[in-house]
Amino acid sequence: MRRWTVVFLAMLTMGATATESGLEGRQAAVAAPAFAAASVRPTDAAGDAIDVTPGRVTAHGVRLVTCISWAYSTQRSQIVPSNQQVAALLDSQRYDIAATSETPVPVASLRRMLQSLLAERFKLTMHREMREAQSFALVVDKGGPKFRESADDGDSVERMASRLTRQWSHTPMPVFADKLSDAMQMVVRDETGLTGKYELALDLTPFVPATGERPDIGGVMVTAVQEQLGLRLVPRRTAVEFIVVDRLETPTPN
Repeated sequence: MRRWTVVFLAMLTMGATATESGLEGRQAAVAAPAFAAASVRPTDAAGDAIDVTPGRVTAHGVRLVTCISWAYSTQRSQIVPSNQQVAALLDSQRYDIAATSETPVPVASLRRMLQSLLAERFKLTMHREMREAQSFALVVDKGGPKFRESADDGDSVERMASRLTRQWSHTPMPVFADKLSDAMQMVVRDETGLTGKYELALDLTPFVPATGERPDIGGVMVTAVQEQLGLRLVPRRTAVEFIVVDRLETPTPN
């Protein structure tokens, strides 16, 4: 079983602003093969995680922004609402979703099926835009990486020892860049040139002020990644493709 989770720090809040340029124009969510059966139910439970096995997607306490991010293989920071109503639906309500295909299919097919489910059940419509935005490039520091390559193959797994500590096993750099993007709420692109799967760990506890004040998450992540992993987050202002969500509706539970 693969678990895809977007939550890194509970203290983080979502935000993204930029200037609209209009790349592709408005379009409905991409048509895709449908699940044979799907259940969507609102829940108050936390989780925000998607479990994937061949032919099945199970989401636990998931927000719609998480579903869209997974379905379209897009960093969460690249999904922005077109208005306040959409913004509330993206982040406020959580759902338990269980969806199965008629036969086992690869993850790429499950992503397309989830796109179809979002369009049918949540009336998702969206378009893509290029916007100038702050982003980060993840590169190797001059001293080299301070982590090891995984000894064997396997799916990427994230473990949480506390709210401020995370460990990853069998994790490729593009996946780790996505995790950093979720935490920092900015696009992070992998430019390390590292092509394997790795064992990584971050502990942000030493960087939390003793006074209990909210830390500068961006600054903390930049420092922790460099000191603990031997990587650097290099700030850049570049053109970034965003998914702009034009419409969402609350589905009828079933």
